[in-house]
Amino acid sequence: MLITSLMCSTSAFAQTSDATRQEITRAEDDWRKARIAGNIAFLEQFYAAEARIQSMDGKVKSRAEDIAVFATGKIKPKFIDHGPLDITTYGKTAVVTGVDHLGGTAFGHYGEMYLRFTDVLVKRDGSWRLVVQQATQTSGF
Repeated sequence: MLITSLMCSTSAFAQTSDATRQEITRAEDDWRKARIAGNIAFLEQFYAAEARIQSMDGKVKSRAEDIAVFATGKIKPKFIDHGPLDITTYGKTAVVTGVDHLGGTAFGHYGEMYLRFTDVLVKRDGSWRLVVQQATQTSGF
């Protein structure tokens, strides 16, 4: 009985409207464009103050550390394309999962890969902000 009640109440909170889905997709797309363009001002706005990025090597980077690799040009994406996004919202929190196909230079070496990712966003002051991001290399979409 308790489990059934929890499942029903959770599904009621996890509904995402088309407008919200479009808003989050736009924020995700703008983030990809900003990393390609080296738009540091956008990254500084998009990353929440407490943002943490878990790298493929398992290290956790702070907001400042992640922005710095784009500001210094240590990582310079040429393209970042995503497949279908799975977006679920819980009030002002969104969980976005999907796979990115990306290519560019990292620390002077060109490469391409697919990354399966999970992004956690929160809506603050009318905009979606990145709180947590984790990615793992995978074989494709």
